[in-house]
Amino acid sequence: MNQQEAEVVRELLNQTAPIGITLKLFVTPQKCSSWETVFNPNENILYVSLPSAMSHEASKHSFISLLEFAEEKLECDAVVLCIRKDRLDRPNLVRTFSFVGFQPLNPKSPLAPPHIEEQHRNEYLFMIYNIEE
Repeated sequence: MNQQEAEVVRELLNQTAPIGITLKLFVTPQKCSSWETVFNPNENILYVSLPSAMSHEASKHSFISLLEFAEEKLECDAVVLCIRKDRLDRPNLVRTFSFVGFQPLNPKSPLAPPHIEEQHRNEYLFMIYNIEE
């Protein structure tokens, strides 16, 4: 991580309220994927909205990078995925993320995303991954 990236991470860790972060993760010098996230420093959770479309290979590698960033740089305790229920690939996504350790999260849970208004939470499926210490 270069000095500029380290400074950005320091600024994020000094936040006291949830903050939106767009992560651009490069799989190759020409291919990247953008992930819309919200970091909640109070709960130490990174909320991730899945991109609507991306190649399987790009999504796999960039998602691993995203998890590493959450664990190693932000020192998150958990990552919560926000998956729209109207996605055609939702069953496959749920199966894949369950396989790697994500579990369903009740939309009424205090760990549910604070940035998604309560009346819209029924449009999403939430899955949580607790990062081991």
